[in-house]
Amino acid sequence: MIALTEKLLLRLIETICLALLVVLAVSVVYSTTMRYLGASPSWYDEIASVLLAWLTYFGASYAVFTRSHMGFAGLVSALPRRFAVALSVFTELLVIGYFVLVAWYGNAVLRVAAYDSLLSLRWMTLDIVQSIIPISAVLMTLGTLLTMPRAIRDAADGVDREHAEIEHAIAEAEKEAEAFDRKGTRP
Repeated sequence: MIALTEKLLLRLIETICLALLVVLAVSVVYSTTMRYLGASPSWYDEIASVLLAWLTYFGASYAVFTRSHMGFAGLVSALPRRFAVALSVFTELLVIGYFVLVAWYGNAVLRVAAYDSLLSLRWMTLDIVQSIIPISAVLMTLGTLLTMPRAIRDAADGVDREHAEIEHAIAEAEKEAEAFDRKGTRP
């Protein structure tokens, strides 16, 4: 059940990121074309900034679900098992606490931002723009909670996923180089 929820949320975030990227690219191309034709849209700068910010926050949420943020797995895996698990649990709780705090205060900001709007699009209030803060904080909290058992299990087993990924990439590159060499040396 946890794995299914994690997979569904990850796919949802991927879809949102892709949609934001496409809309951002289309708006940039449209604005550039219109500027070239002498009719630059007034809304472009603000919308592009909002889209980029939203894409960044959703991308950071994606990285939480895939555990791609920078970490110190090598340090944790070098510790004795008891300390590694304790440190892993402590850091996971710190991360969850931080994102809960960000979601709480991000939500408080929305009440204040509801009275302001973008300059070029008066109908788009800043609470819509700033809503990405609590949304992404909730997603990051969920991502941490869903992936926490795996992170603690890795700490207990002394597994450093980053190091394992690097070793796997090196092995794949060596296989490709070997296959290339075999093709290149045949008559």
